[in-house]
Amino acid sequence: MKPTSRAAALLLWAALYFCSGYVSHQINGPFAATGYIWLPAGVTVAAFMLAPASRWLLLGVAFFVAQMLLGWVEGREAMRMVLFSLDEIGFAAVAVALVRLTGFSTVGLAFVRGLLIAGVICSTASAAFGAGWFKLVMDVPFWPTARIWAAADLVGILIMTPVLAGWSHFRAMRSGGMSRSDFLFGLAAFTALVATTLVIFDGAGLPLLPPGIVFALTYIPLFFITVVTLFWGGRSGSVAVAILASFVLLNTSQGDGPFAESAAHHGRSLLEAQLYLAVAALLTLLINTLKTSREQLHEQSASRQNDMELALAASSQLVYRLDPHSGRIRWSGNLQRALGVPETAFADLDQVLARVHPDDRAQVRSRWLRESDGESRSDLRFRLQLPPGSTTTVLDMSGPLLDGDESVAVIAGAWRLQEPAQLEGRSAA
Repeated sequence: MKPTSRAAALLLWAALYFCSGYVSHQINGPFAATGYIWLPAGVTVAAFMLAPASRWLLLGVAFFVAQMLLGWVEGREAMRMVLFSLDEIGFAAVAVALVRLTGFSTVGLAFVRGLLIAGVICSTASAAFGAGWFKLVMDVPFWPTARIWAAADLVGILIMTPVLAGWSHFRAMRSGGMSRSDFLFGLAAFTALVATTLVIFDGAGLPLLPPGIVFALTYIPLFFITVVTLFWGGRSGSVAVAILASFVLLNTSQGDGPFAESAAHHGRSLLEAQLYLAVAALLTLLINTLKTSREQLHEQSASRQNDMELALAASSQLVYRLDPHSGRIRWSGNLQRALGVPETAFADLDQVLARVHPDDRAQVRSRWLRESDGESRSDLRFRLQLPPGSTTTVLDMSGPLLDGDESVAVIAGAWRLQEPAQLEGRSAA
């Protein structure tokens, strides 16, 4: 990366830290020891996960400057901001460093595992240090402060880190991408997510319903987040969680929505909102991971199938699997290209035998339907009569696969199409 690009990246990370910290403080309102929301925790963890270790020192300095600037803007004590910066940024770096020793990756189950480990270590350690300092200096109760601090950091990591990590891999595609139906279903789910979130968490949307029913309705946005993730992928799912979080936290801090019982329970309502958003973030992460793993398996399978098709076509071969009990045949290879017939025309034993030359038909039938006597089978050359009136010579290489009772379970084999030059050479020999 060029020096100018590195400087721009540092400025961007610092700006994200400052803006998310400012938003967190605005949502929290006045607080003495710790707030209920701290989104910059996710920014620091994401930055350390995505950047090489050689740039961590510069990242740490950028975050430190952003935190000090945030404290100056809000008129907070400088020494307190220094200790807070060293606590939050330092433990984030330590947590990510430990995760990187476990085979960390920014995709798949490894990312979910690494994110959870880093989140737990970072939030727990920073909360213990911060709450201990407040206990010594301000005689603030340790456990209530540590519990809220750890929850704020963990939820911030679960919300922000997947968004930043997911979109760091984004590459615009010139063609292809999702199908039209997937896009429309995802758009409908995203629209429904925004609409239901506004109605449920605005406070004025459901004034006549009992509180229990309103709480039950909070599951509806989770359903639409799941649909968005399934149709649009993990990046869009993480953005949907961030949008849900912004609505929930903002309205709850204003005393609206199911989690805001009253102004006297403001802190508890934000804590309940945190738990709700943590579940939403984890649900999206797991769904995206399972979806991505399944798509990767399909891509690998399709790639192997394509490689086999190309190899069979290049070597003028076809591979088949014959069930002698039902007579059904499954082919690998391009029948249309090799023999000029569709696969449906060679779907069972009778159809294939009908195409075999009458002089060779009994021998081919006997080869496929006779019981195995344990001997090794030599290759069989026979002729196929194909439209329009042509004859193709085929070399069959096959053998039976036996059940536990020594009966034939399936016959697997390959056909190699014989070129005229090959046949003439064998005849001359």
